[in-house]
Amino acid sequence: MAAGLHFHAAPPAPTARATDLLAVLYREYALLARNRVYLILGLTPMLVYLLLVNTSLSNLVRVVDYKGVSVGFAVFLLPMTLAMSVVSAAATSAMAVFQEEMSGVATQLWSYPMRRSRFLLGKMIAGVSLVLGQTLLGLGVAALIFDLPFGPENWVGLLSALVLSALALNGLYLAAAITITDYQAFMVLSNVSMPVLVFSAPSMYTTESMPTVLQWISVVNPLTYAINGMRDAAVFGVGEAWVDLLVLAVMAVVGYTVGGRALINRARNI
Repeated sequence: MAAGLHFHAAPPAPTARATDLLAVLYREYALLARNRVYLILGLTPMLVYLLLVNTSLSNLVRVVDYKGVSVGFAVFLLPMTLAMSVVSAAATSAMAVFQEEMSGVATQLWSYPMRRSRFLLGKMIAGVSLVLGQTLLGLGVAALIFDLPFGPENWVGLLSALVLSALALNGLYLAAAITITDYQAFMVLSNVSMPVLVFSAPSMYTTESMPTVLQWISVVNPLTYAINGMRDAAVFGVGEAWVDLLVLAVMAVVGYTVGGRALINRARNI
């Protein structure tokens, strides 16, 4: 008498959310850590401006009048240097999207039943930590070189503005990387965007001293709110920078929302 064959189909056991998130974080950190060329290129402009431009200009221009307060020019330029670091690190973090696709990791990744929220959260945490780590390194170097006259409230305000700037710029670059499908087009965008964003914002000068056209451009420039937010928080405290901080928070929400929706469409085409 032949034995009957019985087949049982059951979905795979779901994995814990924390396990999936930790796996995404490990993969992201490994991918970013192997990108030594991009990490060096991201640190170089910040250190060049910090060690050469800031020190040279601060010897040439000792004090600048900013909103009725005399501010040392080295302190006035510090937010520009930090913003440059944020932009370059955010672009480096966004490059991981293309590295995943070119190496075939994206196909393997989306073959696994993983939620979009875990993937996006892992990218956000890894990217923002890279941005903050690189920028805090520059801030530490600046604290050693310059005599920064910041009290506890000023440091708290500066670091709060820095965190929001990292979230906003990382979200915008991640959304751009997920939306743009051409790697070379994104490379051109990331390389051209940093000088355009930096020098069309009130980085080395106040908004009032900028040409009228640049003043109009600065209104839609996300780096304007990052630089003004860090500068006002460092000089006057976080209470004077709340408008810029609010704009940065809105930009972060918009960037990650657009990135999350574009991520689903991109995953369907893999």
